[in-house]
Amino acid sequence: MKKADLFEIMLAAYQNYGVNTVCLWDIDKEIEAVDLGFRKKMASHFDYHAPAAALKQHLKEGIIYQYEDDLCLNYSFFRIPDDLAETLHCRLLTLGPFLFHPISRDSFEIFMEEKEVDPIYRQDFLKFFNRLPLVHSLDSWNHMLGFFLERLCDKAPEFRHINLIAEYHPPFGPASIDYSSPVQPDIALKTIANRYILENKFMEAVAAGNMAEGYRAYHQFQQYRLLPRVADPIRNQKNLMFTFNTLLRKAAEMGHVHPMHIDTLSRQIAIQIESCLTLKQLDNLNSSMIRKYCILVNNYSRRTYSALIQKCLDYIDFHYNMELSLASLAKIFSVSESYLSSLFKKETGTTLTDYINSTRIRQALILLNTSTLPIGEVASRCGFLDSNYFSRIFKKQLGLSPREYRNSIRKKA
Repeated sequence: MKKADLFEIMLAAYQNYGVNTVCLWDIDKEIEAVDLGFRKKMASHFDYHAPAAALKQHLKEGIIYQYEDDLCLNYSFFRIPDDLAETLHCRLLTLGPFLFHPISRDSFEIFMEEKEVDPIYRQDFLKFFNRLPLVHSLDSWNHMLGFFLERLCDKAPEFRHINLIAEYHPPFGPASIDYSSPVQPDIALKTIANRYILENKFMEAVAAGNMAEGYRAYHQFQQYRLLPRVADPIRNQKNLMFTFNTLLRKAAEMGHVHPMHIDTLSRQIAIQIESCLTLKQLDNLNSSMIRKYCILVNNYSRRTYSALIQKCLDYIDFHYNMELSLASLAKIFSVSESYLSSLFKKETGTTLTDYINSTRIRQALILLNTSTLPIGEVASRCGFLDSNYFSRIFKKQLGLSPREYRNSIRKKA
């Protein structure tokens, strides 16, 4: 792989997780981007020449520099080797700001008092901090960054922690900087607006059943954190998860999935959320929720169908265990058999009989996986009046008879 391509992959990987990546070519002119222009907006007369000068003192090749500024924001930066700088149009790569720990309400208030921030601007600071990505493990961060840069530079990089605040005056702002008279006190407004943009992007991905895009949008959206509303961290996380479940439920509704299907999945997930005992269990549930709702949309979305076929599909899904046929459905929806048959095949790409059988087999798989019911009883509960016919259809679709399928499950268990 070309190093330029590897560099682009690295940038995309970090950006996907909400990390600010800045490729500096002219440090003096582009330095504002390193802290997302926050100090320019929030501090009176802040001079970026000082941090630019500070960075220039730490540009030795093969070293990943890490530091924490006066606002407790963390950064990593790395000089791009000269033989690559022209190609990448980047002399210095900076990653950050990011946090190692979420900020609590109490610690935030103490911090604001120390910085003497005017109360009317504290919301801007809070939204900014809660937008920053969380890095839970310095070792994992270093491992990933080292992995990319070792391949870019053909040697393992050295990691060096530096204290710009102690070495230079002022680096990224001493405590004496006046944070009470911002030129553009609109960070909170812009942060909230961006959060809603990403929220809509996430919902659109789920509504389309696009799992990959849903994961990407979620990783960006989750960077916008909210302060805890209750003292118990598990209870607080559960409350957020219930809200997330509602968001996914609305996304599935946007995807034209019948409310009955949505409600069934939503109730199952709500039970899962409440049964979790640890924060790790709750964290692991997020991806599973996205996956299940995307699958639900892919299986049950009626977006592309006419009103008649939508009603027909929903009727089959909810009455699969009853007697169903082209004749009975045509009668229910007051259309001719030939018209329904033709329109169904045109819009779904399959015959109505095949769809009925597929729906019934899908339900049979659930029973075969979760119960010990006799094969004949499974067939009857799924709408097959003849167990032999059920077995033939089942084998045609899965390549195994119902009994062989059940035996294969037991062997795996």
